[in-house]
Amino acid sequence: MSANALNLKNILSEIDESRIDELRAIFDEYYPQDIAEEFDNLDKNEKQLLFDILSFNQGALVIVELEYNQIKEIFDFLSNDQITKFCNQMELDDAADILSLLEDERMLKILEQLQKPFEIKELLSFEPDTCGGIMTPGFISVRADLKIGAALRYLRLKAKETGNTIMYIYVTKKFGELVGVISLRELFLAPDENQVSEHMNNEVISVKTSDDQTIAADLISKYRFLAIPVMNDDKQLVGIITIDDIVEVIEEEVTEDIYQSSGINVNSDVGIDFGKSLINRFYDAYRARTPWLIITLLGQYFAATLIASFNMTIAAIPIAISFMPLLSGMSGNIGNQSSTIIIRGLATGEVELNKGSKILFHEILISIMIGVTCAGIVGALSFYVYKNVLLSALIALSLIVSMMLAVGLGTITPMAFKKMDLDPAAASGPLITTGIDVLSFFVYLTLITKFISDLV
Repeated sequence: MSANALNLKNILSEIDESRIDELRAIFDEYYPQDIAEEFDNLDKNEKQLLFDILSFNQGALVIVELEYNQIKEIFDFLSNDQITKFCNQMELDDAADILSLLEDERMLKILEQLQKPFEIKELLSFEPDTCGGIMTPGFISVRADLKIGAALRYLRLKAKETGNTIMYIYVTKKFGELVGVISLRELFLAPDENQVSEHMNNEVISVKTSDDQTIAADLISKYRFLAIPVMNDDKQLVGIITIDDIVEVIEEEVTEDIYQSSGINVNSDVGIDFGKSLINRFYDAYRARTPWLIITLLGQYFAATLIASFNMTIAAIPIAISFMPLLSGMSGNIGNQSSTIIIRGLATGEVELNKGSKILFHEILISIMIGVTCAGIVGALSFYVYKNVLLSALIALSLIVSMMLAVGLGTITPMAFKKMDLDPAAASGPLITTGIDVLSFFVYLTLITKFISDLV
């Protein structure tokens, strides 16, 4: 049903014990995403009532759509038996994600009651941001030595038994080692008496359980896969990562990069949705936003001290200080443009560290061209206003040099962070902006001081 037709608060306020089954059937008609969207509009009693009414299948779908902090909230009133039944209705990777939010003692008790505890335990053993941590064991594979006819009969049985959507059919050896992939079309068209190995594609692109989740995201994005197989250290097929998992990974990574580029520390505890916590949770917001601002404060204090050291120059030519915001603003903009291009390029693989000098030369050449253009405009404007050729020339020269240095800083810093295995996104924003301010002020005030006798 349409989201506009759903008002959980009104429905729950008119509940009648005799109509529970009827209400459960009504809720089953709604999209779980729409129910989850209404969750925060309910008070605690209404939330508890909602999950008492929802069928276990619909309730499981709703829980998967909730944010981590909302899931932790419902754990306060859901019994272990309810959590078990909800988890049994989920995809195994979703169930593992949900259980990881519980306290260890409670999680172990629930694990003992689940239908597939060993598979979920294996998923819980992987770090959450690895390929093993986001994979699902719900794949379909066939043996390489099977006849085509036997493989088709096996697939019919597995599809009926598991209900999994068949994206790709992976081909394995006797002990589960991944050796190939074959499509349903190829299976249907192949002669029944042939072996699967005769028709499979043995050039399989895969990831390992220990690989970072961004590797899977890059491969699926590059090759337009619907899913990618995941192998363990023994090259055995243990799971797949599907396109919907990757959408979530990309959303997380983009959100993290946006926050970090603004100087917001999102390295929060596992299980905390930092996007929500920055809006709704005071301490998390304070902790995330303060560290880089303190670093920026210290950097700007250094810039202020630098300006103060040129107090004699400023006193002699007061008009000179009025151009400093222009220099820092223009340099900051072009520097952040360069850092944004490099950070994106590093994330997509378009920028390679071994080509750093070539990229730096390219960016500096562009900065000189842009700098000369902007310097010509500001030089002409300043001459029109102040009728001072030397001052106009110094402002123009300072702008060119400052923009060139800003681009150099914006290009080198993210690549240096990447080289040190740090997140390049953390390099932009406050760090680069503060550095650019210091450089532009120093260049400008140094040039003005050098020619002060001609300007006074």
